[in-house]
Amino acid sequence: MTVAAAAAAGAVGLVATALVAGAQTSAADPISLTLNYHCTFPLVGSQSLKVVINTDLPTTVNTGQPTGAFDIKAVSTINADTVSGLSLIGATTLEGTATASATVAAPSLNLPVSVPITLDKTNIPASGEMNINAAGKTPSLTFTQAGQAKITVGDLNLKVTPRKADGSVTGITPDGTIDAPCTQDSGQNNTLATITINGGGGTTTPPATTPPVTTPPTTTPPVTTPPTTTPPGGGIKYSFGITGQTALKSLGSTAPITGSFDADVNLSAKTFTGNLQLNPTHTEFKLFGFLQGSSDVKVVQNGPQTGELVGTGFKAHIKFDTFLTTVNLFGIPISTDPKCGTTSPSTSEMTTGPDFDLLKGGKLSGTYSLSALQNCGPFNDIVSAFAKSDGNSLDLTLAKK
Repeated sequence: MTVAAAAAAGAVGLVATALVAGAQTSAADPISLTLNYHCTFPLVGSQSLKVVINTDLPTTVNTGQPTGAFDIKAVSTINADTVSGLSLIGATTLEGTATASATVAAPSLNLPVSVPITLDKTNIPASGEMNINAAGKTPSLTFTQAGQAKITVGDLNLKVTPRKADGSVTGITPDGTIDAPCTQDSGQNNTLATITINGGGGTTTPPATTPPVTTPPTTTPPVTTPPTTTPPGGGIKYSFGITGQTALKSLGSTAPITGSFDADVNLSAKTFTGNLQLNPTHTEFKLFGFLQGSSDVKVVQNGPQTGELVGTGFKAHIKFDTFLTTVNLFGIPISTDPKCGTTSPSTSEMTTGPDFDLLKGGKLSGTYSLSALQNCGPFNDIVSAFAKSDGNSLDLTLAKK
């Protein structure tokens, strides 16, 4: 997933290096270039990526002589939020490819180049940052005119596959593979090298001739998709639709539940705050086992909802107030006061099921208590005695929006 960006950056350096270095040139000098990117991924949005490109480049080359292929290595650092995102979908390894863009500017030459590279299959740590190594060989290039060649590194594009411990894909996309664009942060020095091209190194071809490369250059412009905006503090938004039901133990009744849950997740802390919105519902019940009754029910969250990420799911601390907006016995309204409701809020520790998937959703369940009722008309105490209860169940299904 996101981590592949690191290796991809290495590919960029790989391209640039090859375009200027070769066995026929003067002694090579070690070069290190650090670049920062933001890559856009599903699930975790826009995340930062640091890439350090290390190679040995000559300070001069000769015209008319192929530079030959050149080796390059890169180390990329994936931030802790990205690692947390991978863990949330059950990924334990990351593999794939990257395409790096670079530009070679020389006399009578302005050549965009795209170079593919294979990323090292890397184990994903449980937490913290993650390093990915990449290595490869550049194409060869022949310069036709003396002067200077400037190699600049551009954007990246990743095609990576996170996998679970059993080797299966995570399901983050239909085939498990992610296409992620990485945009270079502005204001950086992205020049890998400036090389002097000496004349007389061999038979010089006419200046207008495009230098041959061992891999045909790709002229497709680099991806410039802007990064997705995410909440401050390493957060990201998740939204779920809710269906399900609640069982009211003492009344022996059930009520359908529909609504939504939106959460701002802090990946670093593995916590979230959420907004719970449940639609009004209706329940039928019997008092004393034979007095037919019914009620329209409204559930309102009491303050922001909180919770923690656990494995590939979460635990939520739910707090809400319950209102019986109408109460009927034998079809006769005995309370129509919208303030008819519990005297204190209900709480529930709700947990996701073992197969919960933040990319899709799944089961969420818990229990709660109802306190005594107030403002429910002349029969308040009777209805309250039956409504007040422990061990009421909430069985919900969350579907990712």
